[in-house]
Amino acid sequence: MELASSNSRESHVPPEIKKINSPAVRALLIQVASLAVCVTLAFASKHLLGYLIPFFVLLALQSTASLSLAYVCGLDWWWCVIEFFFPVAVVFALYIRLPPIISLLLFFVLFLIFGSTFRTRVPYYPSEATLPAAILELLPDEQDVKFLDVGSGFGGLLFDLSKARPQWSVAGVEIAMFPWLVSVALGKFYDIKNLKFSPGKYEDLDFSKFNVVFSYLSPVVMSEIWMKVQNEMSPGTLFLSYEFCVPDVPAFAEIQTAENAPVLYVWKI
Repeated sequence: MELASSNSRESHVPPEIKKINSPAVRALLIQVASLAVCVTLAFASKHLLGYLIPFFVLLALQSTASLSLAYVCGLDWWWCVIEFFFPVAVVFALYIRLPPIISLLLFFVLFLIFGSTFRTRVPYYPSEATLPAAILELLPDEQDVKFLDVGSGFGGLLFDLSKARPQWSVAGVEIAMFPWLVSVALGKFYDIKNLKFSPGKYEDLDFSKFNVVFSYLSPVVMSEIWMKVQNEMSPGTLFLSYEFCVPDVPAFAEIQTAENAPVLYVWKI
């Protein structure tokens, strides 16, 4: 079977523009702008009107302004949530006065789980418990399956698939270090032979080595991963995406995994 070319299209957007347009930078600028508005309002109210605005009113204004600006700037919904709760979380952390070592440990753990979001634009999404059964039903009689989970997280889906189909070759790639370490440790503990977890980016993998590629990433990267799928996967193989569809590319099948659960989209290459 002849494989398609694996050449990918390069972006010609200057790195400086990419950095400025990144959601993380815009989120930071939004917080700074909201804080500047609140400080200016508090200063003007005190020195011009002789009225001291209560601190918690200013805090509510900061959160609301950050949320509004995030929405206007077109940030994804999870960034809007972060923008709203970030000022509250900072004040709460200062109020309870956690020991510095505890604060550092919490920051370190959260960074290991979510730090890659700033680079990849893909937050951590845990999938529903009904997903493995839907995939197994989709491929009931398949024996020679080489399954890749792009962004495997803590490995829950792959553990279920590898146990149910020991004849499959199952692999996962995860860029966030802490989930990858946990999944590797669990794989060693359960001594699962047909399962492998790799650290790093899916862009560095060769999709031609797999005949089923699954992703649960983010709407903002679906066009990019679809290009890689087209370039590298062989005819007759499958690309699966949970909840997020490829823009302007109709799916071969749409599977409702459970009531009120996300849809599993299937494309046949």
